[in-house]
Amino acid sequence: MEQGTAHRIRTLKAHLLRLLEGNISESELSELVQISRLIAESYLRHFRPAAAKLCSAMGLTVTDLAYDCIADVFARDDNDHFPHMENFASSLRGDPDALPDSHIFLAFKSFITKVADAGLARLYVQNDPAGAKIHRNLRDCLKHSSLFSVERGFRGIVLTPKTAETLNHLDTFPLEILERQFLVRVGQHRAIPHLLGVLNEVLLEQSTYRRSIPLIDVVQMLKKIFRSESEIYTQEYVPQVDGLAEFEIEQLRVDVELALKEKILFTYLVRGKIDRKQAEAMYGAFHDLLWDWCYAGESDSSLYKHLEKRFPLDKDEYERTLGPEDGISA
Repeated sequence: MEQGTAHRIRTLKAHLLRLLEGNISESELSELVQISRLIAESYLRHFRPAAAKLCSAMGLTVTDLAYDCIADVFARDDNDHFPHMENFASSLRGDPDALPDSHIFLAFKSFITKVADAGLARLYVQNDPAGAKIHRNLRDCLKHSSLFSVERGFRGIVLTPKTAETLNHLDTFPLEILERQFLVRVGQHRAIPHLLGVLNEVLLEQSTYRRSIPLIDVVQMLKKIFRSESEIYTQEYVPQVDGLAEFEIEQLRVDVELALKEKILFTYLVRGKIDRKQAEAMYGAFHDLLWDWCYAGESDSSLYKHLEKRFPLDKDEYERTLGPEDGISA
């Protein structure tokens, strides 16, 4: 095992134990958050390749998503405890202090990847509500399907025919070819059980490609069938700002928002100064303010005005809890 990895594993267990005991320092808590973020981000980048594209469509980075995913994990309750971390510890088979470092690390890694999957699913729903609805209906139908079994692998959730060989030693069925053969057979039927039957026929009638297919690919094919003819696509115009190109302004905005997200997480949420709802309101207020500065020219609104729109907060409470002494308000 590499020395750096071994050190992180030892550090993870030590910090986790101190957190559960209630005597973890701020620097140790910050390091534990960073380790968790690295686990989530690495998982999303290497095992959920669609995450980068989805994040880009939402104006986020994979690092943004990783921080969003772990924010709830380190949220405190009214008693200043970490309930999600305590639930993780209680799920372990044995006293965490007595378990090997590697056992703790693998269990924690599994816990964080499940959190990351849940965060990715939430983002998918926000970005594509129609696709999310189809996804849910497919999952419900597949629970009772006699044609397909549902498995989880390196390609995510995969549909596998129950009545024929999967041919997984062959190349992946090119989505364009599969989609073309599928759509030409669909006809006027829109019931999902019928559509799954058509998909099963297409897969079984060929032996050139593997017969398993990621669920997300099935969702994309079905979206083309259920797409409303009344959908209207609009393109937002963003005026050019003198001095910097549009892509340079956007990159600066993204970098600043990421730095602010880290500041909000470490300075406020992790320390228990605010809850998750307040953290989201704070980040949203900064996002709106930066957007005004970058794309709407002059803005008369202060940070307080933007925050007030998202969360009820009087001026005195704002100055007391989010004032300049913390180095974040403007």
